[in-house]
Amino acid sequence: MKVAFIGLGRVAELHVEALRQLGSHTFVGGWSRSSSKADSFCQQFGGTAYPTVEDLLGDQHIDAVLVATSTASHFEYAKRSLMAGKHVLLEKPLCEAALQIRELAEIAAAQNLTCMPSHNYVYAESMRRLNAHIKAERLGQIVNFWAIYNKRHDASIGEPDLTMRELMVHHAYCMLYFLGRPSHVYATGTNVHFTDKNAHDQLMITAEYSDGKIANLWGSFSADDRSREPWSCYFKVIGMEGSGVVPWDVTKFGDATTPFWDDATYWDSFLQVQSYFLDECLTKSQAPLSTLEDAYDAAVFLDAARRSLVERRRIEIDYS
Repeated sequence: MKVAFIGLGRVAELHVEALRQLGSHTFVGGWSRSSSKADSFCQQFGGTAYPTVEDLLGDQHIDAVLVATSTASHFEYAKRSLMAGKHVLLEKPLCEAALQIRELAEIAAAQNLTCMPSHNYVYAESMRRLNAHIKAERLGQIVNFWAIYNKRHDASIGEPDLTMRELMVHHAYCMLYFLGRPSHVYATGTNVHFTDKNAHDQLMITAEYSDGKIANLWGSFSADDRSREPWSCYFKVIGMEGSGVVPWDVTKFGDATTPFWDDATYWDSFLQVQSYFLDECLTKSQAPLSTLEDAYDAAVFLDAARRSLVERRRIEIDYS
């Protein structure tokens, strides 16, 4: 399989490092709006710096495309890639609107192609094993789920919806992976750190299920957890007959030039995403662990959480 990238920012570096571990000839190049960035990226990692998107999509040697541009352009580039006959790995947040995700699913099905959300957290082996134990009912009836994230980011990055869009999307698709669709949501948020005081840097979302389960989703860009067992990135599932926890502060290395860039579990999840995408989805025609349908549900859920923030009330979620 040959993979090219549309968008060559920081997250593309994690993907290309993963591909280099899977095979030295898998990555064939990429395109960026900045030709100098494309040249620099390909000088560092190899491959062709395509002058235009049309040149990249017209290359018949390319089997699949990673779309890793800004969220606003994800739909356009994913759709164009699918129409060009390429499989797509799409970075999150997938699209600006839930209906765009549904349209991509329809196009991928019509073209008999895979369009896989890069929902990297659920591909970590520890997350997959916990989910397997839940599905095998070894934990008994699940009663609650916790997704917790605390990492201080630069205060200047704050803008309205940033924390919901860029952070809580991870919590949402992980919740769906473990528990499925909730029925109601309540959200609250505050600003304690971001320079833009209209931007929430802390969010708490409570999701309710018709059978009584509760999911608690906490996300903060305001402060690090410096305690002995930090809740930097932490997932816990509690059942009537057992419980499981997945912390991500297990192996650390280097300097965190960007928050989370020193966490091996984070890096490894990109390797596991690419491995599953290439080996299971494209080679063996398996469905992704987190599908476009899941991504649609996550988008609908987050839209309901946004509405809850504004209206300050519990919202019933409509997935139709």
